[in-house]
Amino acid sequence: MFTKRQEELLDKFADLSDQLFNLNITTTDSFTGEIGEYVACRHFKLKKSDRVTRAIDGVCELGNNYQVKAKVVSNNNFNYNIGKLDTTSFHYLVIVYFDRNYCPIKIVRIPSNKIKDGKILVTSSYLNSGIEVIGKSEIKLPTKEKKAISEFAKAYIELEENGIIRSRRIVGDIGEFYACRHLDLEISSNKTEKGIDARHKNGLTFEIKTRRVYKSGRRLSEARRLNNLDGKSADYLIVVALDRAFKCAGMWLIPMKNIRNPKSAHLGIVNHTPGGLNLISSTISWLKTGDKFISFYVKKSPFQI
Repeated sequence: MFTKRQEELLDKFADLSDQLFNLNITTTDSFTGEIGEYVACRHFKLKKSDRVTRAIDGVCELGNNYQVKAKVVSNNNFNYNIGKLDTTSFHYLVIVYFDRNYCPIKIVRIPSNKIKDGKILVTSSYLNSGIEVIGKSEIKLPTKEKKAISEFAKAYIELEENGIIRSRRIVGDIGEFYACRHLDLEISSNKTEKGIDARHKNGLTFEIKTRRVYKSGRRLSEARRLNNLDGKSADYLIVVALDRAFKCAGMWLIPMKNIRNPKSAHLGIVNHTPGGLNLISSTISWLKTGDKFISFYVKKSPFQI
């Protein structure tokens, strides 16, 4: 589905994302958030928390807990609306702002007692109200790590310029690309529709979930989950598995209503959910290919949707 040039760019991007992992900058595919956590931990000398403690990203030498958010900005637009904050779990909220090249341009540190009702709206006037703001010149990173982040950012921009991704949701964008090409779907432009990523011209709607699945020190692949599927209004879930180089390693179509434990479904639901069909054969040993989807329009077919 990709041109030779696009495949080369994906291979390059995979190598550079692994470099960030090897330098302990990232541990997952949530690149913006994890680079932000790395910058905050370096600047405030925090010990990075494990992934289980979701509300706490780092702990300082005094024992204060920090939660870190990160955002890529343009045109000096630092507005940031953050909600659902558990202010009882941390002492400081830190926001790391990046330019498009993942160069940190501003860090904001906000005491949790300044956050009301678990939400905060950061605006230019708020930043000038006496809150602690660290400028670009004060943010120092080691040369090797700084170079690795810069190279990764350039590779990301190349993916964007070559039509592979549309946002900072890199893994999700690539999965949506594969799914929409394979089923001739139109990506949804309405962001207010909960759980509808794409539509077919026959009226069916789809939620698309994508996971990278391969053997590495990055994660236990067989523990991968598909979270937050409850309450979604789409007719079907499309599950896309990617390999290390972001190539499609399997794709499945599952009736949303048949998914058990939608709050935290295991990736293995593609193996046993009633009505699930395979779109692209699996290259992953523990994810089965299963019955094949034929068409939306094949009459009297047991695989007809």
